[in-house]
Order: sequence, then structure tokens, then C-alpha cells
Amino acid sequence: MVAGVTIGVLIVGFALAWPSIKRWSGTDRSFDRNRLRFAQVTRGTLVRDLAVSGRIVASSYPTLYSPAQGTVTLKVRAGDSVKRGRLLAQIDSPELDGELAQQVSQLEALEAELDGQRVTDQTTILTARQDVDLKRLKQETAQREMERSNTSLADGLITQIDYAKAKDALAIAKLEYEHAVQSARLLQETLAHTSRNTEKQLERQRLILEEARRRVRELDVLSPVDGVVGSISVNPEDNVTRDQQLMAVIDLSAFEIEIDIPENYADDIFIGADAEITYEGRIYGGTVSSVSPEVTGSLVEGRIVFGDDLPQGLKQNQRVSTRIILSSKENVLKVRRGPYLEAGGGRKIYRVEEDLATQQSVTVGVTSITEVEILGGLEEGDTIVISDTSRFRDAKSILLRD
Repeated sequence: MVAGVTIGVLIVGFALAWPSIKRWSGTDRSFDRNRLRFAQVTRGTLVRDLAVSGRIVASSYPTLYSPAQGTVTLKVRAGDSVKRGRLLAQIDSPELDGELAQQVSQLEALEAELDGQRVTDQTTILTARQDVDLKRLKQETAQREMERSNTSLADGLITQIDYAKAKDALAIAKLEYEHAVQSARLLQETLAHTSRNTEKQLERQRLILEEARRRVRELDVLSPVDGVVGSISVNPEDNVTRDQQLMAVIDLSAFEIEIDIPENYADDIFIGADAEITYEGRIYGGTVSSVSPEVTGSLVEGRIVFGDDLPQGLKQNQRVSTRIILSSKENVLKVRRGPYLEAGGGRKIYRVEEDLATQQSVTVGVTSITEVEILGGLEEGDTIVISDTSRFRDAKSILLRD
């Protein structure tokens, strides 16, 4: 009786365990489930992107040049922090100093000439007005004499000859007065024209003097931006020539990110592509601003500019992580990316069903940093092994142990 019950229990236990025994017997290897990672196939939007390391660089680093020939005196050293307008260097230029003094002297001479000319003009105009007044008075006298002659002739007190003389005298007086008025007007116009020419010469000289002063002011080399003094190309008290490079100033208010793009991705990246910059654990928006047409060591240089939100405390040559958005595809099958992709050459994966992982072929499409597109071989909801499957040694099926 007891033996029969024992045999019955064994038969029932064997029947319950038979599916697992059958699966185990059909597997090539077994593996601890806790040592593997899994992911489920989902449907959604796949963003194709590229992760590259970047280096913070100043987008503006103006180079300063000597404005004239002379001796340079440096007021800063490389690495000094400077504010906009700070004195960086001075150029001692005897040539410009002499030119400025000469232009000041010429301006003073023209101002004195104009003042003297105005006095002379006033005297000349006064003399002309006096002549006009005298001619007018002479005309008025001749007019009164003519009126008396008319009366005298009617009374028979003068002869026709005397009357004719009075008439001629009035005509002459009128003509002299008219000529005096015209001469005074022409003289005034001539003097005004001469005065305007002198004033224009004076105005031109003032402009020349202002230019000379500007060139002398430029002998004080000022910082155009807030930043840090970069490399200095001259030594203190060096004799420099005009337009000789003096130093560079790095603008710390405008930064870009210099990135090295793998050659095989260069054609996919375009100017204006969105980018993400990770700095001190926070993500900032950015845009690809340039992509070099040259390839150096299988890499292409590019630049990313920050968006409106600029991080504080950026430093030259600081390393940051960047992510460039290449494209976006909607309503696609996708699964998390992992070492399995390289292990299977992108063609084989292990699909998990209960405690069994079975190898099967798969077709993948575009990949991103975190996901890969599934074109065939899997369906939505399937679970796959995303760990390094090279440890499975190309087994057709793997039993997953708890």
C-alpha cells in the first residue's frame, strides 16, 4: 500500500516536471538569469543621435595689433583677467606726437587768419558803406539842385546852359550811387565767399586734427572685451611696427564647443542640427554652428553654440559631453541598445520566453545612443537579452536559471 502511494507521487511529480525537463534537455547551455539584462520591444519614436566629447572654446578672441611704429610698454601679463576698456599696452610714437603738434599749430594759424580776415572784411565793408552813403548824399544834393533849377528856369533866373548842367549833375550822381550800391553788394559777396573758404579750411583742419588725436589715443591699447589675456607676442620695451601683432584677449562671455566628429557621421550632421550639452549634471540646448569640410585623422571638426540658456562658470578647454540629434523616426519598433548588438553583428539576438532564451535572426535599422530600430524578426512586446551574448558561444537556446 505504501509502495503504491510512493510510486503514484513519483509519477505525478515526473509528469509536472516533464515540460521543464523537456526544455532543459533541448537547450545547449544554461545561464544565471540574474547575471543578464533584458529589454522589451516597444513601438514609438526613435531619435537617431550621436554622442561626442567636446571642449569649451571661446568663440571670440580678438587679436590686438600695434596702431603705429614705436616702443611698446606692456601693462598686463598673459593670463591676467581684464575688463573691457582696461589699458593693456602703450605705444610711444614720436612720429604721431610730432604730427599731432603740427596739426594743432596749423589749426591755430588758420583760426588766427580767420579772425584777422573778419576784422579786415568788416573794415572793407564799412568803407564801401561810407562810399554808398556819400554817393546817396551827392544824389540827394543834385536832386535838390535840379528842383531849384526848374524853379529858376521858370522865373528866368538861369539860362538853359545852367539848367542843362544841373540836369547832367543829377544824372551823374544817380549813376555813381547805383554803381556804389552794386560795388558794395559784390564786395560783400566776395568777402563772404572768401570767408566761407577759410572756414571750410578751418573745418577740414579740425577733422585732420581730430584724426591725429584719435591715432594718438589709439597708442593706448585697450581691451575690447571682458576676458583673459591670452598669448603676448612682444616683449616689454620692444620696438614694434605698425600692424604688428601684440596680444590676444579671450572673451569669456561667449563660448562654443569644439567637437571631433567621426568621419562616417560627418555627412549626416548639418548646420543647425539640434544638440544637447551635459554640463555639471544639467542638460543645455545647443545648435551645430559649423562642420569643417576637411578630414584629419578620420575625424571632422565641428562647432556647437549654446542656446539662450548659457551655463555659468565655463572655462576655456573644459571637457563636456554632447549629443547631436541626427534624425527622428516615428511609429517604429525599437528596443534598448546593448552589447548584444555588437556580439551578434546586428543580425542575431536571443528572444526570451519564460525561462528559455532562443537565438533567432533579426534585421535592424538605424541606431541611436540608447535604442535600435527593429525592421524584422521581432514583434512588439517581445523580450530579448541585451547583455553581451558572446558568452552564449552561439548556442541555439539557453536555459535561464533563477
